[in-house]
Amino acid sequence: MNKANQKNKKYTYDPKILDALVTKYGMTKVYIRMCLKGDNKSLTADKVQADYKSLKNQFSEALEKFNNKN
Repeated sequence: MNKANQKNKKYTYDPKILDALVTKYGMTKVYIRMCLKGDNKSLTADKVQADYKSLKNQFSEALEKFNNKN
């Protein structure tokens, strides 16, 4: 009876962005993940989701520019 450990691939968030949101809002990582997942419905959750999306876009654009230079 060997069970394979599987990661939840549905909700994977960038740890660097999570850390930045934790510092900005002063909340726990669990709360930030709940906001991103949609479990928590509040104004703060909406702000967290919007900030995550913008940071993720900025991060991917920065990586793209860096890769294009080389």
